Amino acid sequence: MPIDYSEREKSYELYRKGKQEGTWDPDEYDLEGDRADWQQFSEDEQHRFLATCSGFYDGEEDVTRTLAPYMMALDALPNEEMPFDTVQEEMYLAQQVYEEAKHTDFFSRYFEAVFGTQETAPYREGGYQEQGYSTDDLYDTADELRAAIDSGDRTELVYALGEAYLNYMGIVEAQLARGGYLSFDQMIELKAEEMRRDVVLESFQDAIGKVRQDETRHIENGRWVMRKLADAEPDIVADIYEPRIEEYVENRLLADPLYDDQPFDGYDQRAIGNRVTQFLQDTVDYIGADRFERYGDVRATLEERQAAD
Repeated sequence: MPIDYSEREKSYELYRKGKQEGTWDPDEYDLEGDRADWQQFSEDEQHRFLATCSGFYDGEEDVTRTLAPYMMALDALPNEEMPFDTVQEEMYLAQQVYEEAKHTDFFSRYFEAVFGTQETAPYREGGYQEQGYSTDDLYDTADELRAAIDSGDRTELVYALGEAYLNYMGIVEAQLARGGYLSFDQMIELKAEEMRRDVVLESFQDAIGKVRQDETRHIENGRWVMRKLADAEPDIVADIYEPRIEEYVENRLLADPLYDDQPFDGYDQRAIGNRVTQFLQDTVDYIGADRFERYGDVRATLEERQAAD
């Protein structure tokens, strides 16, 4: 896997950054204080907090199990014909698999030591997975990548890879996970105010900060690759990116709130929705807003859709 070190690309620079930032260890966190804090949450508050945590726990495991075909697909592309170095991107994704496994490790340990369970399904029924995008779909994405590799058709493979990156880095991480972080922020801040404390669930917050740091790199890399794939196959924006974003908008951003009843007094779902809408605009802008027919201006399109409804 030779690297032209005079031509280091975005993926390689993010790989280097990951070597510096990604050395944290889930085993190093003392969870005794978090366990005591958790007992101060009401049953309804625990259930609501666990609903978001369960989405992360299942999601981190799903992406850990399904990322390898992305590297296989990159390896099957004719590197000399692509507007980016697929070898450098493979190196970056190899690091990302490790990071996703570490995130799974953290949630597994936290569920066992603090929540006292390894079960997630009871907290996800009736909302998180059933409305819109599910990380379970990443298994289908992995199968589609393998089929595209077997087809030997370059355009089909680029399209499959573009949809895979959009599904994973563009939606799971840049939309669902970032919205989840904002939810954690609000729930923890509101609980701390109620308890007249500066900090609650301190180790959870520290570790989630590391997860967010890792996933910020993942998102940036994913957006960069999506743009490069659009350079290679410009029709991918109209054929793949825009329809997939339309599906996400329909099932998530325009849908009713996932949780009607909020046990945390003062929880502001609208503020989270506004931030998530901006995150989607950021992805569109990175790829190139002028390449999109309908979603170049995400907020304007949402307002148009809402007015029509």
